[in-house]
Amino acid sequence: MYRISLNTLKTTTTRQFSTTSTNLVNYGFVGLGQMGQHMAKHIYNNLEQDDQLYVYDSVPEATDKFVLGVTEENPTNSLKLTKLPTLSSFTTDVDGQLDFIVTMVPEGKHVKSVVEEIITSYKQNGYSPEYKTTIIDSSTIDIPTSQEIHKYVKETIPEFDFIDAPVSGGVAGARKASLSFMLSRDTISDVSPALTTLLNKMGKNIFPCGSKHGTGLAAKLSNNYLLAITNIAVADSFQLAKTFGLNLQNYAKLVAVSTGKSWASVDNCPIPGVYPDANLPADVNYNGGFITKLTRKDVVLATTSAEKFGRFLFLGDVGRHWYDKACERPDIANRDLAVLYEWLGDLKQAENGDIIDTKGGEHK
Repeated sequence: MYRISLNTLKTTTTRQFSTTSTNLVNYGFVGLGQMGQHMAKHIYNNLEQDDQLYVYDSVPEATDKFVLGVTEENPTNSLKLTKLPTLSSFTTDVDGQLDFIVTMVPEGKHVKSVVEEIITSYKQNGYSPEYKTTIIDSSTIDIPTSQEIHKYVKETIPEFDFIDAPVSGGVAGARKASLSFMLSRDTISDVSPALTTLLNKMGKNIFPCGSKHGTGLAAKLSNNYLLAITNIAVADSFQLAKTFGLNLQNYAKLVAVSTGKSWASVDNCPIPGVYPDANLPADVNYNGGFITKLTRKDVVLATTSAEKFGRFLFLGDVGRHWYDKACERPDIANRDLAVLYEWLGDLKQAENGDIIDTKGGEHK
């Protein structure tokens, strides 16, 4: 692909944005894992005539697999897609300064590393202040680290921005482009038309959570803390119903229309066969979905962030303890969080009060 310098491109090109269409928007995407590959795919499939998408993953095979998959499925936009070999390539191997770079990586340290390398490269290779590159981080990380990264970006290149925009909806939501984005913006009018266009390619809902950076993550961690704790309660409840000899499929349907109803009991019901048309993880041996070790990660992030903000979580230590224990077993850690129903069934209480995992170790 023919490349021209940033300065040449910027002096000969006009960019226009709206909520429905764009003219020459350069997108970057970092992180093509379980979530990122689907999010980037939707951007690719919805590129406007003059848009470009540049993708990168620290695992080259993941990038190659992504590019091959989306271009075979939809060759129409193949010339608008470029895989990049390094993070610095986002500033050197592109047809113009990027407008948006979306990051979807595992942890805060990865976000920090990615952003610092890209920003450093911009400082070394030059940039146009007229076109304000915005980094959208949809990873789930701790709030203080995200705030630190935001401060770094604004102090290093004031014209640029770094926005926390974590998502809700899991892999299924990413696949179906039905994700909800939580942004550190005060009102929906504070979300620019260009950013709205980008987020609407990947999801259905945009929730402004507050003007201070980190409020998007605050909403995400608060929600996922609720999910994690509710999930344990649902698993415990269904094990109790089993002990009582109830028909679990009927009990699940009862809960679905009763006061115990929750996402974990209905939309991610842990009992196989209750909703056969929904293709839930429980129907495929708890494979796919939001795996337990990632749920544990969010509990840890919520509790540690709460501590740094001086907030005591009444169920934080309890929830963290049991997710820690569950993740000691790889067969539980790497399957959907609904598998906690199965895991709790493996736990027995000894006469001395200790909890014993009949398929694993002993828990105090």
